[in-house]
Amino acid sequence: MKVGILGFQGDFEEHAKILLQMGVEYLYVKYPDQLEKIDALILPGGESTHFARILTKYELGEALKDFKKPILGTCAGIILLAKEIEGGFPGFSLEKLDITVSRNAYGRQRESFEDDVFVEFDGEKGMIRGAFIRAPRIIRIGNVDVVARLRDGEVVGVKSGNVIGLTFHPEITGETFFHEKLIKLI
Repeated sequence: MKVGILGFQGDFEEHAKILLQMGVEYLYVKYPDQLEKIDALILPGGESTHFARILTKYELGEALKDFKKPILGTCAGIILLAKEIEGGFPGFSLEKLDITVSRNAYGRQRESFEDDVFVEFDGEKGMIRGAFIRAPRIIRIGNVDVVARLRDGEVVGVKSGNVIGLTFHPEITGETFFHEKLIKLI
């Protein structure tokens, strides 16, 4: 089993550390043909506009739209997965999650924070710690399952089929819950 991590920019190395800790082999994905070599994919946090440009430049966008294996998108990753992005987006969306997101909705870098995230996934419930760094906010929920909320009830994680999207970074706080769920989806 091998998990791909979009490896251009952002916190891809933190995801790799989590996978290594779990004993899972990984591959930094930069080209369309590498998608055939992996069993699941992580779209890490980073700068979403830059990701959109890279996906176009390296011809990964269309390949990712056709990618049917499990995907975990964190922070900028959920922006790429969203069906709609408030205010538009200078690129494209993979449209794998029926949600609308607002980019950088929690504010600038100095407004970043950590908080408890209540998770419910396939009957399993618990609490993890999440880092919200210039995080997007889910402002419309369509045909998806809610898998994570803040204490005030705000939705910060969704799932549709084998695609998981989180507005926060579990990898920065060392949480493995959603990485484990991604592996189980394979």
